[in-house]
Amino acid sequence: MPQLSVIIPVYNNSSGLRKVLWSLVNQDFDKILYEIIVSDNGSTDKTLDVAKEYADEYPQLVRYVIENKIQSSYAARNKGIIIAKGKILVFTDADCIADKDWLKNGFSSMTQSSVSMVAGRIKFTYKNSEPNIWEYYDSAEKLNQKSYVKNAGFGATANLFVRKKMFDKYGLFLPEFQSGGDYEFGRRLTQLGEVLLYAETSLVYHPARFTFRDKLAKSKRVAKGQKMLERMGLLNHGQLNWRQLILTKHYPSLPGINIRIDEKIMLVLINNFFRYYNFFKRL
Repeated sequence: MPQLSVIIPVYNNSSGLRKVLWSLVNQDFDKILYEIIVSDNGSTDKTLDVAKEYADEYPQLVRYVIENKIQSSYAARNKGIIIAKGKILVFTDADCIADKDWLKNGFSSMTQSSVSMVAGRIKFTYKNSEPNIWEYYDSAEKLNQKSYVKNAGFGATANLFVRKKMFDKYGLFLPEFQSGGDYEFGRRLTQLGEVLLYAETSLVYHPARFTFRDKLAKSKRVAKGQKMLERMGLLNHGQLNWRQLILTKHYPSLPGINIRIDEKIMLVLINNFFRYYNFFKRL
């Protein structure tokens, strides 16, 4: 019986799924101790073929399930949770790549009986050696798990370990969310006293958004999720305020990366655009 069940929701991302599965079957961790569950959310490309390929090659390690009734990564995660055999459920995304020690270090952090959840580090990667303007902006906004754990009481599902009994006790992810469901779930548990830790050494890599279209799609999902959280009274920061429409000269920055003056001007414009976009999408 596996100790860990790794659950990967996926929709139309065959190339990403292949990469994350390769990183998972090559973990520096005993394969007897974990299983991998691909939860396909009704893909129409070759994604399911990749899942079947890995399930055939690693029948004791990889399984797949299909969730095509509800178009939501959280519905797909729930489908994986239901069939999972492990006592600890591990979540990542189909566009991530796991460090070879990811499971080993995450599992080690879960050995304390008082710990209900562990959120690991998420590090951005770029297509080339240096980020383009969209990658810079996306990664400068950060997926700062350490801050999420310390200041907001949740961990992003790109890198999250949860005891399965937490879902038995408190319920599954809310499937109506397309973004923000991890925030709702984490807050649901931590506000009731469950312990969430941050694990710096449990690392996954996440590609930064490469194009405007990619970034816009992400921003649309995030704004929808924030709107739902606000309606539920769960989002206690970043509430809508008309002062947010005042133009700013500031932009998110990345330490250690030098940018030209024209790139700084572009980042200011991009930052103001997405501030406005987020505001009006949440009305």
